[in-house]
Amino acid sequence: MEAIEGLKDIFTGEAEEILQNLEPDIVRLEEGSEPEVVNRIFRSIHTLKGSSGMAGFNDISQFTHKLENLIDKVRSGDLKVDGGLIDILLNSMDWIKMIIFGSDADAGGDKKNKLKEQLLGQIEEYRHNNVPEKLKIESAVGKEITDKPVAYKSDTDPGLSSYNEEEKPGYKFFRVRTGFKESIFKNGIDPLIIMEDLASLGRISTRKVDRTRLPDMKKFDPENCYLNWDITIRTKHTREEIEDIFQFVNDDNQIAIEDLTTNYNMPDKLSPHKIGEIMLSENIITENELSNVLDAQKTDGKKIAEIILEKGYASREDVNYALSEQDKIRKKIESSTVRVATGKLDTLLNLLGEMIIGQSAISKAAELIGGEEGERLKNAVYGMDRTTREFQEQIMAIRMIPIGSTFEQFKRFIRDTAKDYGKEIKLELEGIETEFDKTVIEKINDPLKHMIRNSIDHGIETPDERIKAEKPAMGVISLKAYHQEGNVYIEISDDGRGVDKEKVRRKAEKIGLLKPSDEISDEKLLNFLFLPGFSTTEKVGDLSGRGVGMDVVKTNIEQLRGTIKIDTELGRGTRVIIKLPLTLAIIDGMLVRVGKWIYIIPLLSIIESIQPDKNDVKTVEGRGEVIYIRDRYVTLLRIYELFGIAPEHKNPWEGLVVIVESNGVYLGLLVDELIGEQQIVIKSIDSTLTKSRAISGASILGDGTVSLIMDIHGLIGEIGH
Repeated sequence: MEAIEGLKDIFTGEAEEILQNLEPDIVRLEEGSEPEVVNRIFRSIHTLKGSSGMAGFNDISQFTHKLENLIDKVRSGDLKVDGGLIDILLNSMDWIKMIIFGSDADAGGDKKNKLKEQLLGQIEEYRHNNVPEKLKIESAVGKEITDKPVAYKSDTDPGLSSYNEEEKPGYKFFRVRTGFKESIFKNGIDPLIIMEDLASLGRISTRKVDRTRLPDMKKFDPENCYLNWDITIRTKHTREEIEDIFQFVNDDNQIAIEDLTTNYNMPDKLSPHKIGEIMLSENIITENELSNVLDAQKTDGKKIAEIILEKGYASREDVNYALSEQDKIRKKIESSTVRVATGKLDTLLNLLGEMIIGQSAISKAAELIGGEEGERLKNAVYGMDRTTREFQEQIMAIRMIPIGSTFEQFKRFIRDTAKDYGKEIKLELEGIETEFDKTVIEKINDPLKHMIRNSIDHGIETPDERIKAEKPAMGVISLKAYHQEGNVYIEISDDGRGVDKEKVRRKAEKIGLLKPSDEISDEKLLNFLFLPGFSTTEKVGDLSGRGVGMDVVKTNIEQLRGTIKIDTELGRGTRVIIKLPLTLAIIDGMLVRVGKWIYIIPLLSIIESIQPDKNDVKTVEGRGEVIYIRDRYVTLLRIYELFGIAPEHKNPWEGLVVIVESNGVYLGLLVDELIGEQQIVIKSIDSTLTKSRAISGASILGDGTVSLIMDIHGLIGEIGH
């Protein structure tokens, strides 16, 4: 039972990742049935089928087998793709998630079974009613429609002598040898299912069954496994995909996978049929067309590509594509990956943080020792510092993952929600390869979803409204990600109706946030939208209009040490810009002293540090002190007053002023001394200790003391600048 539970845990984790990638592909299929998208969907469902059966989810295994057959018909062109198919696939994903992740409270057994039977009925109905007209006509006139592969004559290559003549070049060949434990059945695993899954990835070229462990009939136990297999498979799948078949049994059984490709498919002996095979696999030409081409090639000896063009089976662009794919196949690139639990990465990063703290302590000790010994120690610490920084960069690189999968998951949300509200909306993505710290990605999901929800409800108009406004009937929501100045940015934009700033002002005046005579910038006016309970929508809907959520969005962003800004134009659309740090764990900081206390200012927020002249310090009535620097006035903030501590210098011209900036707002911070730059490990502070937005966390210094980390954006917001 423990083994079965372990398999279920592994399967649950794998299934969550598969389903997360499946839904965007299914929605993408509706936009156009690209062969690669169809193939990815097929492979994902096939993997779910195999792994669910091994993990004891027999209902899912049987159900996904039906889905697999359905998608296989789409791959072969025997079924057309429309909205009905997409609905079936998406609802099937919901049922699978209900079975794997749902509780009895989420849906009773009767409801799950009823939904399953309903979906199975829809699958069968779709298979019978959505055959393309071309296939119906061919069937009616008696033409044979078959899934059987075309037989290919191989060149006289001695390396292929042990294989059937129909073996096609360009495939990979793997030898798979299994040594299953006799007790494997008792772990709830059927080796035959595993071997069937292996066979589904390609064609078995050779098969040997090892019966040496079979006992006499008197000693034969039907609950034991005595057979092993030695198989050679021809496939287009990678080694990793072959290994995935055995992922649940690899640890306890002897599984050996050997790549034989280089021995049987040398690049200089590629068959001229390869171009045709690529075009067949990509559904550019049919099997009958390829068969005709091969017959013609035997007669006149022309190249396959030339014959395909002459017969008009494909365009020059399609042939060029096949040629480029052939070049890729010639360059066999072996890659390997290791799946690591995110908890282990977190632990590794925490250990790195402790190393940095210990390194700071050694550096402090080196300064106290002095002399030749101290210098040698300092040099050693300097060398260790370089290694530690490189170590940090490598760990951070491992933690960084592309934002694409997070963006993709919103495709279904937008599709379903737009459909419910009678709107036509498409999602455009840009910068999906931009990498974020995994912790940031985990926490940014809900704020992004809320902003998209606002765009659907408040931003994008109905098709009729858009046509009247001389816009395309289909609205567009865009998600964009990019790196800039040591930060990562996410932009959520739509081409909808935009925000009515006058309406925002009237609401602000109505609830007492503004007076009619007050002057205010557009940016500050739009920031009212982030206040709890603030909404300009008179009608409350299912999605929004209650004034709940935007304040939570801003709070979540600020907890990530980020900022959020709204840019809008009435009638043209709205853009929300989210700025986030690259990492939440380690930053480069400047240590500054105020009195006896050490504070840390993030290095990315610092513009410069100066010691101003006495004449450059001015007092503005009603606005406090400012410093005139580089043709601009910068607000002066005395840190000792902010935190209620005794300073060494009260006059700016005697101490130092650190000029910082956030979102275009500049501030001068009065400090007593700059201590120096240092890598800072951020430790969170309980909200019961401080509720100040000016403090984002704390760090332990080399001498063991605790230093507070200043949040410049929060500081500017707290003083009401």
